[in-house]
Amino acid sequence: MEIKELSSDLIDDYLEFFDNIAFSDHKDWSWCYCAFYHFDDDDIKKLREAGNENLRSEAVDLIKEKNIQGYLAYEGNKVVGWCNCGKKTNYKRLRTFKELWEGEDEKIKSVVCFIVAPDMRKKGVATQLLERICSDAKSEGYSYIEAYPIKGGKNCFDLFHGPDKMYEKEGFSFYKEFEYGTIVRKYVTISHDTIRT
Repeated sequence: MEIKELSSDLIDDYLEFFDNIAFSDHKDWSWCYCAFYHFDDDDIKKLREAGNENLRSEAVDLIKEKNIQGYLAYEGNKVVGWCNCGKKTNYKRLRTFKELWEGEDEKIKSVVCFIVAPDMRKKGVATQLLERICSDAKSEGYSYIEAYPIKGGKNCFDLFHGPDKMYEKEGFSFYKEFEYGTIVRKYVTISHDTIRT
């Protein structure tokens, strides 16, 4: 499996994954294009009032602006998985939850979503994505990586933030508990003072 960091050059691969694979067995989420956490409720309301029934074009713009960041997992030439992760300050929706927002600076890398193709689930795709995230964070200037596993998830859609056991195996530690989930963190070695933009 090959893991590639998202860039404007990979937008077509990203769209192919979300158009036809990511939510092929969960159509209720097919409008998202993994842009949801980059908007708050008011933004979503305005987009829908304007007739934007999905976030496809918004996702393209956010990728070009480097606001949607993350990694695509490939098997051959086919995308089989995705993780949305980047500067915590890129995620407007996180600001709306007092449990998740503590006046953050830009040295926190947030992991917000994993999506794996139906035929590739339970094969370690998310784990390989997380390993790459952790490896790269060491050279990107982050103080730590943060994630938000949900309590009591019963399927991959409940666990779109990633299962807590995966984070535990990758060296994350418990930071904070709230009603529906937890915050876990992994501290990384800092090699320079600025985050790549």
